[in-house]
Amino acid sequence: MAERRTAARPPHSSASAQLEQIGFRLRVAREERGMTISSVAEFTGLTKGFISQVERGLASASVTSLAAICDALTMPMGRLFDPPRVFVSRRSERGPAMLMGNGVADEILTPPGQSNVQVIETVVEPGGGFEPEPYRLPVDREFVVVLAGVLEMRIEAEEFLLEEGDSMSFDARHAHIWRNPSETERARVLWVLTSHA
Repeated sequence: MAERRTAARPPHSSASAQLEQIGFRLRVAREERGMTISSVAEFTGLTKGFISQVERGLASASVTSLAAICDALTMPMGRLFDPPRVFVSRRSERGPAMLMGNGVADEILTPPGQSNVQVIETVVEPGGGFEPEPYRLPVDREFVVVLAGVLEMRIEAEEFLLEEGDSMSFDARHAHIWRNPSETERARVLWVLTSHA
């Protein structure tokens, strides 16, 4: 009697998306740790080809295999299944924020729920800014880019004149002040504050 063959059905699209997400997260975790597929294969006893297929979302791994790969990557297995953390901030839902300075209008662009980064857009009127008293921020790094106009920055004893398109980054715990030196033109500035914790 002839053996009846059936064509393999392609995985359901949501299952396929789940496989791709798991594979993507495994690949990112491996690359972040500077590991090769060969080193993961050696640690887990799985073949390089199988691990490569899992990373590309082309193969489904058993719970045991996933646990072994996660163990090799020192990564909790639950992280493979966490929904992506996406935060959205709609312009229509944001209001102005008066954070600091004179002749300054701030708008916090960071969506709620973000704790390790803050993005602020500031419009600085001619002669406006934050001076004369220097300030420090309890964050690790401060990045600033001038979107329009000019901005004069003083960090500790050093002065910098930033023009449109210029950017700089510095340790936000250093005392600093800033102002728009123009007598006629507004400055528009984007600040990014980051913390590792």
